[in-house]
Amino acid sequence: MNIDETLKSLNILLSQTDKKKDKKVYNCFIRTLTSLKEKDLTKTQIQLIHEELSLLKLKTETQNKKKFYNQKLTEFKTFLKNEFSFTSEKYYTELWMIYGMMFGTSVGMSIGISINQTIGISIGLSIGTGVGMALGIMYGARKDAEAKKQGRVI
Repeated sequence: MNIDETLKSLNILLSQTDKKKDKKVYNCFIRTLTSLKEKDLTKTQIQLIHEELSLLKLKTETQNKKKFYNQKLTEFKTFLKNEFSFTSEKYYTELWMIYGMMFGTSVGMSIGISINQTIGISIGLSIGTGVGMALGIMYGARKDAEAKKQGRVI
């Protein structure tokens, strides 16, 4: 199954549904495929993408289409990430925000406990989480800009 065929079938599914959540999944899949079409890919890369789309078996009839297509979209994005290092927009920002919050929370807690057992915990927790999140977002935004510059964002 090639990109054009997949886009065509997803557009048909999009026009047949009234559910907002289903439309969101279809639109995300369509945006991803459209972005891939616009990229300057080699014949080998295009062939690999076509093979992966065939392996996803998107024409399978299912009861819960939203769940099915959401799962297939996740599998496809994982394939693109592993095979070509393609990422979605703000991928690194979101990822490093989480890491920053985790690290900031632990550092803030340890500093807060060393200052004062009762009040220091809450102050250290809130300040550490906020600072860690801010640093994580800054680092992630820099990584996203680097990925965009290299043409790896879809």
